[in-house]
This record gives sequence, C-alpha cells and structure tokens, in this order.
Amino acid sequence: MEFRNLDYPPGTPVTGLGPAALEALLDRGDLEEWAPLARAIADDPRGVTADTVVRLCEAHPMYGTSALWCAWIERRRGRPHPGGTTLAEARVRAGLTQTEVGERLGIRQSDVSKLERRSDVLLSTLRAYARAIGARLHVTLEGPADDQPRPVVLPPARD
Repeated sequence: MEFRNLDYPPGTPVTGLGPAALEALLDRGDLEEWAPLARAIADDPRGVTADTVVRLCEAHPMYGTSALWCAWIERRRGRPHPGGTTLAEARVRAGLTQTEVGERLGIRQSDVSKLERRSDVLLSTLRAYARAIGARLHVTLEGPADDQPRPVVLPPARD
C-alpha cells in the first residue's frame, strides 16, 4: 500500500510502520493488504504492532472493521504464549488426571477443569496448582527493552 504524506520504502514490514501508516492501512486497506498485518499480529499478539492496532481501532472506529480487529487480537492473546504451556498440558505431563489434582487441592474435578480454562488466575492458585502436580512456579517478565525474559522474585507464599 502506498502512503500519501508518509515516507516508507516499498516492502517495509508492517512491524516497521508507525501509527499513521497503520491507521491508513486499517482504514483504506483491503484483505490482501491486511494479510501481512494479520500475520505479524498472529506471530506476536502481545507486541507493539498489536497494541498499536488496538489503540487505533479504539480511538478511530473504522467502518465496522475496528471491532473485528480488536476481537481477533483478543482471541489471539487468549492463546498460550509461544514456548509456554497450559495448566492442562502441565498436568498431563505430570501424569495426573483432573480428579487426582482436585483431590490434592481439595476441590472437585469440575472445578479443576474450570481452573485450567481460565485466562485470569490468582498467583496463590497457580502456586497451589503447581504444588499439586509436583511442579515449581516461576514467573517472568518480558518487556520491550528486555533482550531476555527476567525472573520475578516474589515474596514467599503464606502457608
């Protein structure tokens, strides 16, 4: 896509476009022009490009596509982080059933199932779940200025 009043060389990746160019792409682009943007966001749904698209769509609704972009990005963000694991995958690797984990936690199997599907879990709940499956919980922070994820030092659990 060519950008009037913006100086981007042909072939600039969408991750190299600034907010004005992304807004023009969202507003005037078509499916073919949106494909590279969708691929970039799919590769990093929590990245700068995805955050910029969400901010632009919230600030300047565009012909009904803004809600679609925001909903799609949120669905992508709901997926496990690349290289990460879900609670259910960790439990299976530990060779345990939901019933067994529930017994160790003092909750029902159906509650373990709900816990494994939640996108927002208390840290204390994660600690207890990790103990129940014989694992240790490590929390890391990744930021735009970090070249590597950094462990977070947390206060000890109050047991």
